[in-house]
Amino acid sequence: MPRQLINIEGVDRSFGPVDVLLDINLLVQDGDRIGIVGHNGAGKTTLLNTISEQSQDVGEIEYAPGIRIAYLTQIRDIESDSTIEEELGRKGRQFQELEEEIASIESQMADPAFYEGDWESVMERYSELQQTLGASGGGNVASIAKATLARLGLDKHPMDMEVNKLSGGEKAKLALARQLVGLAGVDVMFLDEPTNHLDIETTEWLEGFLKDFKGAQLIVSHDRYFLDQVCTRIVEVDNLRAWPWKGNYSQFLRQKIATEAALGDMIHTVEKKIAATTGALKQMKRANKYDKSISAKQKMIERMQQELKALRARVPKKRKPLILTLEATDKASMDVLQLDGATKIYEGLERPILKNQDLEVRKGDRIGIVGGNGQGKTTLLKLINGDEKLTSGIRDLAPGCEIGYFHQDHATLDFNLSPVEQIQ
Repeated sequence: MPRQLINIEGVDRSFGPVDVLLDINLLVQDGDRIGIVGHNGAGKTTLLNTISEQSQDVGEIEYAPGIRIAYLTQIRDIESDSTIEEELGRKGRQFQELEEEIASIESQMADPAFYEGDWESVMERYSELQQTLGASGGGNVASIAKATLARLGLDKHPMDMEVNKLSGGEKAKLALARQLVGLAGVDVMFLDEPTNHLDIETTEWLEGFLKDFKGAQLIVSHDRYFLDQVCTRIVEVDNLRAWPWKGNYSQFLRQKIATEAALGDMIHTVEKKIAATTGALKQMKRANKYDKSISAKQKMIERMQQELKALRARVPKKRKPLILTLEATDKASMDVLQLDGATKIYEGLERPILKNQDLEVRKGDRIGIVGGNGQGKTTLLKLINGDEKLTSGIRDLAPGCEIGYFHQDHATLDFNLSPVEQIQ
């Protein structure tokens, strides 16, 4: 029987007058790899935060005694002015505090007067600290950190390199590495969009790592293939509820389609019964309005109407498809952009991020740019957009051509504006 780690019963969560989650019920056990899916704004991250913080408005969230939790958030709090070593050291400082408290207790233990006081409770605390430090891999943070960086392909950079010189994908790797340092002994992992900005190779490595992890995992992701490879259960957040399904994402989809089809058949059957019973009731009233069975028929219709209401409440809301109409500038020339011998070398780096690259973009082209993290994909876009200057080479943008740029870090958004104000 798997160990029960987290039990969630009847949980509601709201922000002011707005309900976000209603009547959430979920049991998390050892070995569970639960994928949390749903459309943007459905409440997936709120569900993770509510469980991890036990911040429900109504209901119960019970943790098994002594369980340890790790949380990889969707927004990676990487400090751009720090170094790789300092970022990893943020995890190391937690271990340092444990080591300092252990050393303080050991110093007290060397004093004979220590055993004249409440030494038993202090020794219990000492044992807890030792177990936590040992389970977390503490005491050897530097070697664990370096091994983790090597697994993620970040060992090519010096430890004193500033984080702001890393690519977006490499920053995501660093945030992941920092979380994985000292992960031993953790019982439950919460991961919010863990594959964001990761290249294919790192994503595949993460898939294997999570499948080997012995504890439980709750994973928010829109990456269907990743969910297929990793998850054993799916929770769909929709219409304020969390609906549990067995299997990976593909199995969930098949079950959902079959369930919705069966639900449609049940609704149709009840509707036909209501119509038939209503017709029979009208005939009975015309024949004999004092017939005692009329009341029974009316109650039967009321029960079926309640059943129909409950069935319709289970039907997922149909979301209107997003339709974007993008109008290009009226430009006669087929030639849009050309790069000749484009080279970019960042200050402080020995090798160029791009070297002697040629590129021709013509009207109607749809070009995918692929490659590992740190290979220069975003740099290439910034050079095309004019955000970065070439070290050498030529960038030729056709006269009258306008560029729209969707930044991976949402740098073009003004977070002081409302969503409507952003697009006005």
